[in-house]
Amino acid sequence: MVTVKDKMTLIQSIFIDSKEKGLSITNHSELNKALLSNDGEFISIAYEAASMGIAINSIKNNNSLVIWNEFYQNYGLKHAVQIHVGLGWALSELNLDLNSYSNDFEPLLKYRVIDGFAYYDGKFKRRQAVRMQQIPENLDDLSIRAYNQGLGRSFWYIAQAEVEKLVRMINIFPEERHYDMWRGVGVAVAYVGGADSIILEELIQAASKHITAFKCGIAIATHTKEKANATSDTTQKICDVVFSLKTKDIYGKLTQLEKENTYFNWIKNIEAQL
Repeated sequence: MVTVKDKMTLIQSIFIDSKEKGLSITNHSELNKALLSNDGEFISIAYEAASMGIAINSIKNNNSLVIWNEFYQNYGLKHAVQIHVGLGWALSELNLDLNSYSNDFEPLLKYRVIDGFAYYDGKFKRRQAVRMQQIPENLDDLSIRAYNQGLGRSFWYIAQAEVEKLVRMINIFPEERHYDMWRGVGVAVAYVGGADSIILEELIQAASKHITAFKCGIAIATHTKEKANATSDTTQKICDVVFSLKTKDIYGKLTQLEKENTYFNWIKNIEAQL
């Protein structure tokens, strides 16, 4: 049986390989062909990692996102969320101010960049982001919420799908940051997949009063996977337990709500539906 940890190992392998390709293959057509050879369930992870590599090169060599944006427009629209998350990884690795490029982001995707930035912080700058609980300077309230979401997403990977360890990490932080962290956990749980009904019930109990945020995260990750044609049996099983709905129905509902032009208005409406 394939476990959550097995899927995390596969994701890590795809990410490392695809980031290297993004750094080394400058012909975007060739790069795209190489990315398409990856496991279909996690194809968007390949684009996320390549996006990180391309963004690093684009910023270092041109001090802009021109090259990154060319790849996004020509090959990455289907994986828009992961492409922007990967950009956030790059900005954090380069220790850049998120606001330096904020005018380049689409309204619905701006906060996904911050999510990716926070995920990198949670995983690779743990002393700063977790132990000292530092938040990047000059972030407004909504950006801080997106940052908390990205941290929560990283915690599911760091905890290696152990719910007790996950809860301990979240509880280190002040209560006002928990809600958005639980949405990030939901995103990670649905995107990775592999969680059986026992783990899901543990998560539902642990989320407690933040259950709406947790469910919202599962819904938006399902929407992302459906858009990229990357849903799997495990995605459906998670949606069966949490919503008793088909992944395509969740995608349809969230797509209808996507008329909102900002991320957190979209989130607000999703949570109202839940």
